[in-house]
Amino acid sequence: MKLVDLPGVGSRIRERLLEQYGNEEKALQAVLNADVAGLCRALSERQALLLVQHARGLRYNVTPEQFLATDEATRIQQMLITRLAGYAHTEYARLKIGTLFASSSAQLLAENRNIAQAASLTARKMQGQGLEELLKKIRPLREKATARVRERAVAATSTEAFERLKARGLDRLIDLHLAESPAELMDLAGSYSHVCLVGEEMEGQAAEMETAESLEEWYLVPEAVLGFYTDNLECLLAAAQAAGRLQDAGVAGFAEWESLQKLLTRLNESGDKEGERLERLAARLGGCANEAASWANEELKSKIEKSSLTLGGTDLLLVMSRGEGVRELLEVQMKSVFAEVLKEAKARAASELELQGAEAVWLDEIFSAEVSYPLELDRQALRSFEQELRSRREGRGLLARRENARGLQDKRDDASALVHALMEFDYAYALGQFALAENLIFPEIAQEPCLSFEDGRHLFLDRPDPVSYSLGGAEHSETVAMLSGVNSGGKTSLLDLIAQIVILAHMGLPVPARACRLGLFEEFYYFSKSRGTLSAGAFETAMKKFAVVENEKRKLVLADELEAITEPGASARIIACMLDELNRRGCVAVFVSHLAEDVRRYVETPVRVDGIEAEGLDENNNLRVCRSPRYNYLAKSTPELILDRLVRSTKGREREFYARLLAKFK
Repeated sequence: MKLVDLPGVGSRIRERLLEQYGNEEKALQAVLNADVAGLCRALSERQALLLVQHARGLRYNVTPEQFLATDEATRIQQMLITRLAGYAHTEYARLKIGTLFASSSAQLLAENRNIAQAASLTARKMQGQGLEELLKKIRPLREKATARVRERAVAATSTEAFERLKARGLDRLIDLHLAESPAELMDLAGSYSHVCLVGEEMEGQAAEMETAESLEEWYLVPEAVLGFYTDNLECLLAAAQAAGRLQDAGVAGFAEWESLQKLLTRLNESGDKEGERLERLAARLGGCANEAASWANEELKSKIEKSSLTLGGTDLLLVMSRGEGVRELLEVQMKSVFAEVLKEAKARAASELELQGAEAVWLDEIFSAEVSYPLELDRQALRSFEQELRSRREGRGLLARRENARGLQDKRDDASALVHALMEFDYAYALGQFALAENLIFPEIAQEPCLSFEDGRHLFLDRPDPVSYSLGGAEHSETVAMLSGVNSGGKTSLLDLIAQIVILAHMGLPVPARACRLGLFEEFYYFSKSRGTLSAGAFETAMKKFAVVENEKRKLVLADELEAITEPGASARIIACMLDELNRRGCVAVFVSHLAEDVRRYVETPVRVDGIEAEGLDENNNLRVCRSPRYNYLAKSTPELILDRLVRSTKGREREFYARLLAKFK
C-alpha cells in the first residue's frame, strides 16, 4: 500500500505527510496505526479521521460509510462515538476513538472486540487506583530548543581543546572561553558561579575551579540532556506513576520501562536540603542586610540626636592649636553607641538568615566596624558572599544534575515510547470504562439473520425503562415486524435502542442490554419520522430513497411512521409492499406505524404485528406503559386514556366537553 492508494490522498496531502513524518513508510505507518493526533499536525481533524478510517477499511475490504446507509443511522453512530470519547483522558485517545466505525467485516469486528474485552477486564481491575487523574496529564512530548546555561562556563586551556568543543556546538549551550593564563582563569572564576576547566591545570588558578573529568555533554552541560525531561516533567512523572500502577496490577506491557520509571522519579526528588538552604540564603541575603542597615541608621540617628558632646581641657587645646581632631573626638565619644547598634543590626540580619558555621563571619565584613553615619554596607563583601553561596549551591546541584543526566542521556526514545504506549492504552481503557460504567455486555454473534435482546437500555435517556424485544429467534421466528401502540409509549425510543445495539455490535463493542444475540448485517437503514405529507415531487424523491433497500444484501431496516409520505390508503399499500420485499430477501425489519391494521390486510408474507399499549393512568394522571412490546398484538393508541386524563385534570364546561367525547368510547 502507498499513500496515494488511500482515498482523498493527492499530491498536496502526500507532500504534507512526507514533510511531517520524513518519508512515505513512516507516514503510512502513522495512518495505519491511527495516529490521528500526529496526522492533525499536517491535516485537518476531519481529513485525518477519514484517512485513518479508509486505510483501516482497505485492510478489511470495507469502507467507513458502507454499513450505515441513511443519515439517521450515521447520526446515531456519531452520538455513540461522542459518548464513548467522553471516557478518554487524552486527546490522542479521543481522536482515535473518532476513527471507529460500524462495518460488516467479521475480522474488523473481532479485532475491536478483542481490544474491548481485554480493556473491560483492565478497567475493572484498575477501579479506584487513581489511574484516571494520571492519564489526564499524558500528552505528546514537546521538543523545545535547549535553554542556554548562563551562570556557569567552560574554560579550555588550549586552542585545540577550545576548537574541539566549539566544533561540537558546546558554545551554543554554555559560555565557552579560551583561557591560557592563570589571570584569565581568575577573571572567569569571579564572573561565574562555576567554571569547569578542560585541559591542563595551571599554577595560581582558583582553588575552587573544577577540572573536567569527562568531556561528554551530560557532564559539561547536563541541562542539555535534562531540558527535554524538565520541559515535559509533569507528563513524564504521570507516565512513570501510571506505568508503575499498571505494572503492579499485572497489566501486561509496562514492565519494560521500570528502569526509566525510577530515573524519572529520581529526577523530581528534592532531597538536597543544604542546597535548598543555600538557595534561600543567596536570595534573601541582600534584602536582609539592607533592612538591617536601614534599622541601624534610624537607631543611630535617634541616639545621636539625644546625645551631647563634652570636651575636656586637653581636648579643647588640641582642637584649638591644631585645628583638627573633631572627627576623632566624635568617634571616641560615639564608639560604644555605634558598636552596640552594629551588634544589634548584625543580630537582626542573622536571625532572618539560615547561617551555619563560619558563615556569620561574612556579616562582620559586610557591616563595616568603622564608626560612621550613615552606616554603609561593604557592597564588595556582599557580592563576594553571594558569589560564594551561588558557587556552593551550583556545585551541589550540578552533581545531582550530572547523575540524572548520565542516566537519562539515552532514554529519550524510551520516554517517548512510554508516553505513546500510555496514550494507546488510554484508547483501549476508554472502551473498557465505557463498558464498565454503562454496564454493557458483549453480544452473541449468530449466523442467521436475527436480533434479540433482554433488558435493553436507551443510552441517551435519563433512567430508561429496560426493554426486551426479539426478531428471528427460536421463540419469535419472524424477522419482519410492525410496531403499533400508544403515542409517547416508546416506539421511536425502541427503534433508537435497536439502532444503538446494532451499531455498537458492528463496531465490535459491547451493547446496553442484559443479554443480546444478533446476526451480522451488511447494511443498516434507519428512516426517521417524516414531517407531514409530502408533495408529489418530494414523494417521488422519498420513493427513490426507499428503493435502495431493494438489493440482495443482508440488511436491517428501521422505519418510523412512513405513512406520513402520502395519504393513509396509499401509505398502507406502500408499506405492505416494502415489508414483503424485505421478508422475501431474508432481511430484518421493524416498521413503526399507526396503520398496522390496514397494512396487515395488504401484506402477502408473514409480518408480525407487535404492540406497546398503555395500561392505564397512575395517581398523577400519567400514562402507565409497559415499554416492552407484546408479540402478535395490535395495540391501540388509546385516545380514551388521554381523554380520561383530560376529564380528571380540568373543570367546568371544558371538563363536560371532554366527558362527552370520552362517552363515545364507552
